[in-house]
Amino acid sequence: MSSSLIQPHGGDLIDLLVSEDRANELRAEGVHLPSVTLNDRQICDLELLLNGGFSPLKGYLGEQDYKSV
Repeated sequence: MSSSLIQPHGGDLIDLLVSEDRANELRAEGVHLPSVTLNDRQICDLELLLNGGFSPLKGYLGEQDYKSV
């Protein structure tokens, strides 16, 4: 029995998760940034961006792109 994966939309699976070392670097840098509280929907969107669920997106849409969708 052969198993094959379906091609991700846009052809590339965008995986934004970082290594543990990079995560530690980002945490250290983040200490100096303002905090943002996300609601449940925003957290879900962030998780889907990070794990490739919204591929080929690499981040949130800007206002102009959002309005064109």
